[in-house]
Amino acid sequence: MRRKLTALALLTVTALAPVLATSPPAQAASELQMVYSTLPYDVCISFGQSGVQTGRWQTWWCSTHYPQTYPGYYTYDLWAYVN
Repeated sequence: MRRKLTALALLTVTALAPVLATSPPAQAASELQMVYSTLPYDVCISFGQSGVQTGRWQTWWCSTHYPQTYPGYYTYDLWAYVN
């Protein structure tokens, strides 16, 4: 009985291996976008976390932005892989 189960398991894995190997990663369906621009740091973090909670994206980050309209004042851009 164990040999039959082992053989069946090996057959299943062998049959599915090409499908699993050629499947694109889940994130490939997402598109990298700059979601918001020129935000204060705390707002950028808050918007990033709320996007995760609402299921809009899973991967996000804030990048430093130095706009010429506000010399000496850093702002942040929110980037995310939008679903």
